[in-house]
Amino acid sequence: MKKLPVFPEFGPVCLADRAYLENIFMGIQPEVSEFNFTNLFMFRHVHDYKLSVLNGNVVILAKSYGGERYFMPPIGENDVPGTVASMMGYMKDNGYRPEIQLASKEFIEKYIEGKPGFGYEPDRDSSDYLYSAKELMTLTGRKFHDKKNLKNRFMKSSGYEYRRLTSELVPLAKDLVQRWCCEKCTVEVPSTFGETDATMLALDNLDSLSLTGGVVVIAGDVMALSLGEELNRDTVVIHVEKANSAFPGLYQYISSEFLAREFPGYTYVNREQDLGEPNLRKSKVSYNPIRMVEKYKVWPIY
Repeated sequence: MKKLPVFPEFGPVCLADRAYLENIFMGIQPEVSEFNFTNLFMFRHVHDYKLSVLNGNVVILAKSYGGERYFMPPIGENDVPGTVASMMGYMKDNGYRPEIQLASKEFIEKYIEGKPGFGYEPDRDSSDYLYSAKELMTLTGRKFHDKKNLKNRFMKSSGYEYRRLTSELVPLAKDLVQRWCCEKCTVEVPSTFGETDATMLALDNLDSLSLTGGVVVIAGDVMALSLGEELNRDTVVIHVEKANSAFPGLYQYISSEFLAREFPGYTYVNREQDLGEPNLRKSKVSYNPIRMVEKYKVWPIY
């Protein structure tokens, strides 16, 4: 197990960090989807994640899609106020706007709210959608009527097969991701390219990550893909979900079938954020989240 650099030195996220970080995340039982090794590894190039240790806490320096630097909240409980002050000072000294992003409501209540010297605000675009796992598996009830009908319509078709993703199927899964990007990726929505790069990196390292994948094979090709894992004891996080839109109901099928087959014992599903993209927001809202996992931005007031 590799040791992380000591602040103010930083190192990139790499597979050698997996055991160390997964042990830490297991200890804190996070709700926020970014507090997960697979997420950090998948997006290590997209967000240029850098790791360091400060006062015994793990600190993560990141970069937004717009190129702005920010810190994630420190992971740990050792002198958090002093750690935050050092993080903000580092950003100011290096010419960045001092800011923490992706802070949980718990972090705000414990360390920021009511304390002098900080401003903060909710970040709706980055907040995660949390769903009932049972509802997404079964799609029962009036509020899921249309989605259940679409799923049933797809299931009446012939020649499809659900399979757990294995290394042998990875090349076909990558073909699907490339086709998806040809249809969806656009410079107006740069996150589509970032999501594609992150998915490819996850598929290339499938056997080295704590990922479970499911695919739907039709006529010898992968036409739907889902990647997920445990986020905390009660919650599954879905990192990737893609399907060929030429097959009505395929998205609804892979969404519910993947959970039912691979994660039957969980209570909640975190389907991550919408990044403020209208179509993605419409889709996530349509699955009837039970609540949002709120995230906040924090900045110093000098």
